[in-house]
Amino acid sequence: MKNILKSIAAVALVVLMAACGQKTPTAEQVANSINANKDLTEADYTCMVDYCGEYAKDAQQYFDIINSQPNDSTAEAIKASDSLASLYEKYSYIDLFRTKLESTDISALGEKNAKKVSEYAALEAFPLPGGEEQKMLNPNVEGMIEQMPAESTEVIATGAGEAVK
Repeated sequence: MKNILKSIAAVALVVLMAACGQKTPTAEQVANSINANKDLTEADYTCMVDYCGEYAKDAQQYFDIINSQPNDSTAEAIKASDSLASLYEKYSYIDLFRTKLESTDISALGEKNAKKVSEYAALEAFPLPGGEEQKMLNPNVEGMIEQMPAESTEVIATGAGEAVK
């Protein structure tokens, strides 16, 4: 009986040590690292991707309501916009994390995080890492007008603001 209890205690200790060794930082810790211009770890990026992903999942229901309305002034659109604003207030690091993810190349995030990004990419509020947004767009679209160099001779699609191939 004592040997069984010792074995269980040893297994629990090993699991606890492994869990402590791979601790994911909190959103506040990651925000502090970003603000201090520290190099970020894969665990930091995991925290940011998960944080932005959770926000995007929660926000998507409101975007769906707003997007289905004929205009922004319907009662449903206004209520959804108010709910979206309340949700935004709960995620105090969302702007910081969005900006950081959007300016980071996806290769810096690590393989697991890159997979999560591709899963979250369909959500309207999820920020795509540097260069990924263009990959998710229509392959015949080269870029937005604002992104086109002045010397470009590309044809601009009428009203769409996109240079097409």
